[in-house]
Amino acid sequence: MPKQIGPVEFDRREFMKMAATTGVGIAATSFLPLEYLEALNAAPTAKPSAAAAGMKLLQAACPYCGVGCGTLIKVEDGKVVGMVPDKKHPTNRGIQCIKGLNAYEPIYKDRLEKVLVRKDMSDPLRGHVSATKGRFDDDVFVEMPYEEAEELVAEKIAEIIKAKGGNAVGLDGSGQLTMEAQWIENVLMKGILVSNSIEANARMCMTSAATGYFHSYGSDAPPTSYDDIEESDFIAFWGHNAREAHPILFWRVADYKQKKGIPTLVADPRRTATVIGLEDINPRNSLHLQTLNGDISYQNAIAHVLLTKHPEAVMPDDWLGQNVSGYQEYIAGVKERYSPEQVCERLKLLDRGRITPQQIEQIAKTWAEATLKGRRRGRGGVLSFWGIGYNQMLHGQHNTISIINLHLLTGNMGRPGCGSHSQTGQPNAMSERLMGGLTSRLPFNQPITNEAWRDHI
Repeated sequence: MPKQIGPVEFDRREFMKMAATTGVGIAATSFLPLEYLEALNAAPTAKPSAAAAGMKLLQAACPYCGVGCGTLIKVEDGKVVGMVPDKKHPTNRGIQCIKGLNAYEPIYKDRLEKVLVRKDMSDPLRGHVSATKGRFDDDVFVEMPYEEAEELVAEKIAEIIKAKGGNAVGLDGSGQLTMEAQWIENVLMKGILVSNSIEANARMCMTSAATGYFHSYGSDAPPTSYDDIEESDFIAFWGHNAREAHPILFWRVADYKQKKGIPTLVADPRRTATVIGLEDINPRNSLHLQTLNGDISYQNAIAHVLLTKHPEAVMPDDWLGQNVSGYQEYIAGVKERYSPEQVCERLKLLDRGRITPQQIEQIAKTWAEATLKGRRRGRGGVLSFWGIGYNQMLHGQHNTISIINLHLLTGNMGRPGCGSHSQTGQPNAMSERLMGGLTSRLPFNQPITNEAWRDHI
């Protein structure tokens, strides 16, 4: 780690030293991570031969959603001409969605190819606000060589830090960067600029899931993997339109449902593409819970049916006592207030009577059957997925905890083919937290209040 430079010692020259290394690293890694597409049939059966003059295939990862598919950038005579799915990648296995197959287009379309500097720049230190703020016409900018623009940025940052301290400079990171680039941006902010003003979209998209995991498991990493899909006996999507948001994830689930006939659940007020796609495979075991409100209440109602009608699917008291805190209060509250009849009566005006006690009982029965199958086999059971929409609610953290409660109650965790899996919006959002790319975190996801670790870093 570079030595810390206090605000008084910091000047333009120190900043330029840092920029020479970090600028190239960040530009290279954020240049174009790539993605995946339905090229299952469109992709060539074998990798194109690189023997052709000037042709290369370069490995990359797709940036668009949280699946993290592997892709190959096809380059001919120094120009990117397309994307090829990576058949060896364990996530997408040679298929790719339309977003990933077209990920190369922004490289050339409407791309800014020169450095532009606003003629009338705002100056926060002197209270000047640009008269052209918000305008992006050609006449308000002047072209400048890259090196001069870099010097200008360094001077402005150094001036702000001298006057206001490191925290006056902020950085908004991304889950589309590689782990190495995320490390570098954290070194830049906390180690060099002495600034804690670093955040990322990982905060906005994953706070509810991360805090829910921390509260339940003590760690914010999902205890699952994509390979659990092909081991599971029942897959639930909670407020998650995976077919549009995470296509490869949906395709793997749909393919497994087609081959093995597993039941699925989608909890969503809309008849989304995910609902329709799963029903197209088998309408008889494709459950749709059209919750408009009260997701947690309905999950508690599922728990009520498990406890009262399928107790064989509930983990024994001695196991719960050894592994789960607060389970007695949870069970007592569920039994007292969350029968399917009680929940449907309370929510009938909000959900317009679309959900019946019989639907909840069917979901609980399916959950119980899958749970027992998984226990007998020693692998499989219930696998839950949810996405950003389920997190971004006033009670998003409690949505996560409620799902995890069902998994803990029935022991659907800790073996292949089951568990609770929150899906991110970008492929490396988890790493943004692991590398300390948030105000409150240090590298390796330690809290900034951990003084010993802070000194070590």
